[in-house]
Amino acid sequence: MAIEDAVAALQQHWPDVTAHLGPGRSRELSELIQGLGQPDDDLRLARMAELLAEGLPPGHPVVRALFSGDLFAPATLDWPALTTALRHQAAISLTGEPRAGEPRAREPRAGEPGPVTTGGGMRPGEPILAGVAGRLLRAPALTEEEVRRRGADPGDPGLIGLERADGARQWPAFQFAPDGGAVPVVREVNQLLDAAANPLGAADWWLSRNSWLGDQPSQLLGRVPDDYLVRAARAVGSEV
Repeated sequence: MAIEDAVAALQQHWPDVTAHLGPGRSRELSELIQGLGQPDDDLRLARMAELLAEGLPPGHPVVRALFSGDLFAPATLDWPALTTALRHQAAISLTGEPRAGEPRAREPRAGEPGPVTTGGGMRPGEPILAGVAGRLLRAPALTEEEVRRRGADPGDPGLIGLERADGARQWPAFQFAPDGGAVPVVREVNQLLDAAANPLGAADWWLSRNSWLGDQPSQLLGRVPDDYLVRAARAVGSEV
């Protein structure tokens, strides 16, 4: 999970993000962005991540950026420079004009690299964002050996495999039938959600309440027709 990548994607997709979030959430997001640079940035970033995860479809580019990348890699970007353009956009969303004293962001020239630092410090908000991934990793899961014992292939791109901080991998248990291998509808939905490229985003879809379905999708397996789950996942892809 890379907060820098998510901020960069948020700049690119700002109009689409605010359209998905609606007026209330968009205003809250803009106010949080305007407050960045304060001692409580971790709390602001945590709430930003919640708003984006709740309000955007799992396949959205900003969600992909939030749940992809190497969470444990050192920071490589200049955080103040990275957020300048985003604060500018947020100010316009709130008031129609940039915040007083806020410089207008210059558009990067074609091929121009982003600002970098030579330090290897922690990413802003990394402990909080690690907690988001931790929520998914705390769900019941199988080891590679247990997946094989179920008759499934750990390398199957139709299955969600999550990487832990120690480098080991685990597979959320809801994907497997109690007496057999992978549940067919789970594999179908995972492919629609592009779980191979975005396993955390796909896991979040399954393990979070879905407003269209009215419940957590993983809890609905066997309780609703498989087509309901497929249609809900397909709707996600059509919104991006």
